[in-house]
Amino acid sequence: MEPIGHGYTIERITNPTDSLQEDLWLRLHEYSISKLGDKSLESKEFFAILVKEGDTLIAASLCYLFFKGLNLQLLWVAEDKRGQDLGTKLLKEIESEAIKLGATLIFGYSFGFQAPKFYLKLGYEEVGQIPNYPEGQNCYFLCKKLTNNSP
Repeated sequence: MEPIGHGYTIERITNPTDSLQEDLWLRLHEYSISKLGDKSLESKEFFAILVKEGDTLIAASLCYLFFKGLNLQLLWVAEDKRGQDLGTKLLKEIESEAIKLGATLIFGYSFGFQAPKFYLKLGYEEVGQIPNYPEGQNCYFLCKKLTNNSP
């Protein structure tokens, strides 16, 4: 721990526990709701949607819903299963789940070497970009507004 004055210290923690992460997200969420003043934005949920072949994981997503928006943190398809529409089916399932949870949009990012064209083809729009990150690539921020008949 490094002292920074006034009796404060800064500590770096590798692999913070689930309970610490949950506590920190809760603190930020409570503060944000107090500033937004809209009780309809209180709902939040962290979840995964998995695609399995028997017991083998072949595709998955991590999602965090807050403020009626779903942050698609990752979507992954096993390399030997790509090109079989699994990603599209998984994304449609994510969109359907988002609508059931009251989300009005989905947002996330994809690097140029990953799948920004995949998202664009499925109705997402580029809303921002970090050029040359990682070096030699770009990071694309993507968003799709949802309606009850989006998927």
